[in-house]
Amino acid sequence: MILTSEYVPGQQLNVATLAEQLDLGRSPVHMAIHRLEREGLIAIIPRKGILIKSETLESFLELIAARQLIEPYLAEQALDNLTPETIQRLEALVELGWNHHEAGNRVGGMEVDRQFHQTLYEVSGNRILADFAGQLLDRSMVLWFRAPKSDNQSPNVTELQALLDAIKKRDKTATITLMSEHITSIRASWSPTSETAMPCSCMNGCTALGGRPRT
Repeated sequence: MILTSEYVPGQQLNVATLAEQLDLGRSPVHMAIHRLEREGLIAIIPRKGILIKSETLESFLELIAARQLIEPYLAEQALDNLTPETIQRLEALVELGWNHHEAGNRVGGMEVDRQFHQTLYEVSGNRILADFAGQLLDRSMVLWFRAPKSDNQSPNVTELQALLDAIKKRDKTATITLMSEHITSIRASWSPTSETAMPCSCMNGCTALGGRPRT
């Protein structure tokens, strides 16, 4: 719900409200909240509740830099552990991604992208880096989903298709390069010169990143 912007940056929530909305007990909600805090998606404010966070420009650039260091390496390592089942799973995801693109289903496309990356993480053979990459991916998904649409921008699934083609050929050099370019594409969508500014997570709204103050 954070990733799809049902909950937006700056919004405050509480455990009771979440439990009611999700039809869950408070214990699983508490567990989910603490995980989201560790992943940097929310802040727990004593006596006030839960604040939905957003990336600042600085933290956004750090996030992309971290992914650039980790994910090309994980993708390369995944090539050494590929199985026919893994290839079939990636192929099915890319096919689903094209279907979502043709239907204009951006949420579906985001989920395909997430599962494509996570599939590579799982077969990389490095659980620690895979878990960390998963946390970074979740934070990136928030920005990817909120990125302004552009008629001149190629659909995300074209990048996944190119990655899949390189992976099937076991071409490590191409896989590393394409993964790096794929991660960079979200940075291009949130260029500081874009008319659409990154959302701010402060309580009262600000214009530090070009946004409009909330009233």
